Amino acid sequence: MFGGNALLFFLTQLINSSLTGLSLHLVLFGPMLVLPALYLRHRSFFLCLLLTGLWVDAALPVPYGFFTTHFLITGTILFIFRHRFRAKHNNHPILIAHGVNFATILLLGIYIGQGSLSVLDYWLQLLTTSLLSHASLLAIAPWFFNFERMFFSLLDVNPNPEDLPIH
Repeated sequence: MFGGNALLFFLTQLINSSLTGLSLHLVLFGPMLVLPALYLRHRSFFLCLLLTGLWVDAALPVPYGFFTTHFLITGTILFIFRHRFRAKHNNHPILIAHGVNFATILLLGIYIGQGSLSVLDYWLQLLTTSLLSHASLLAIAPWFFNFERMFFSLLDVNPNPEDLPIH
């Protein structure tokens, strides 16, 4: 799953580099957290999100540990409540990915724009980023979740963890 997260992050960065001239930016971190938290055991999910967070922290201009901390806290919350979600189909994971993505954009917006929170243009840029990211997520999240599930079937791995209380 870390490989899938690295691929999604790499492709997102490629798209972002081509959108720089338009002052647009995609934030697509929501899908990276959902399936590891819903499917993996606690050690595997922790390791996957730790590596993903460290990878993103190293690549983006934020204080080191920002994404690692956010991914681990959000992933742990999803992990604790994962028995409440139907993860076999894409409906619940996509909704969760949108929620996580919105929280990530909001956290980034508040943290990076601490001096610009009273400026209307800053909030319009944040709204544009959010709308573009969520519109893109409608197409990318189902593809990404099916891509990760394809690896489950190719590697003949049972995606249902044994420590899930309700099967």
